Amino acid sequence: MKVLNSIAVIIVVLIISFWLGIKLTMISIPIGHVGVRIQEYGILGKKGVVPEDFSPGWHRDFGPIDTWVLFDSTVQTLEMTRDMEYGSVMGRDDVRVQSADGYAVSVDVTVKYRIMKGKAHNLYQDTGSGIKYKTIVRNEAQRACMAFLGQMKTEEFYNPKQRRQTAGQVKQRLKQALADNYVEVIEVLFRDVQFDPEYENKIRRKKLADQEVELNKSMGRAAEMRGKTQVIQAETKKLTDIIIQEKEAEMIKMEAQANLEIAQINAEAEKYSIQRRADADLIDAQKRAEGELLVLQSKAEGERLRNEAMQGAGGDKIVALEAAKNLNLSEATISTLDVDLLDVNKMATKFGVKEKE
Repeated sequence: MKVLNSIAVIIVVLIISFWLGIKLTMISIPIGHVGVRIQEYGILGKKGVVPEDFSPGWHRDFGPIDTWVLFDSTVQTLEMTRDMEYGSVMGRDDVRVQSADGYAVSVDVTVKYRIMKGKAHNLYQDTGSGIKYKTIVRNEAQRACMAFLGQMKTEEFYNPKQRRQTAGQVKQRLKQALADNYVEVIEVLFRDVQFDPEYENKIRRKKLADQEVELNKSMGRAAEMRGKTQVIQAETKKLTDIIIQEKEAEMIKMEAQANLEIAQINAEAEKYSIQRRADADLIDAQKRAEGELLVLQSKAEGERLRNEAMQGAGGDKIVALEAAKNLNLSEATISTLDVDLLDVNKMATKFGVKEKE
């Protein structure tokens, strides 16, 4: 058990020693930075600045033998502004120049820059510091801005295109000035411009006068447009009335045409109806005539047959029967002594019926 405890203690001591050894002999360069190593003594190599930039990670650091300086390798920002809280230096730091026409102008300027890749050790050799280059960037930016902004007239500061053009000129000038200091200029921006109060009042008065002139022009154009509007309204009303009249005339014409077509249809329908009725009456008359003809023919045939029957056997009986039917006994006076009404044979003989042999 004691052996195990001893081994554990030894392991812990070794781990702590190894960690302390790393901490004492190594340096960690964070992301976004590069390191420059200065060898103070020529024991492990040539004395002085090591001619290379060291990237993020662990590197040797042998105490008094090695000295390290870290530089920011990202894109950095120089803010020269009148706002005392947000500038790169404490207090007001805007670019103040006199315009070409003699007015004081204040400009907020932003410069984006970074240390050239692989040139941090050269920068240290020239400046001997890890932050001195920032002062160099600011001073060169001030000189470049004043050189070109001072050539602009005050009214040109209002022109965005002119401001961008001047910012491009400042950028080129600054790139040339900082190239020997191993600094790369990314962009130069003019963010805000303020003018001398006297010039501001002059501009305000001029703007008000210009606005009044534009207002008068607008009022004149408005009056002109009202006249044109009235003409357009009159012409529109005239065209509208013409369209309405043409529409009403077309409606009347269409109505008359429709009535004419309806009358023609009704006439044709009436003609067809009369023709159909005439045809029906004709057919009815023909059928009636045919029926009457058949009736007359039937009657004639019946008379003929009756006459034939009268002339044949039994004809005298039929005549006697008809005579008997026509006999009105209610007004006749008959002597029952002379006529026996119950003797049918005698009565028939009297009416013309021949006696049987």
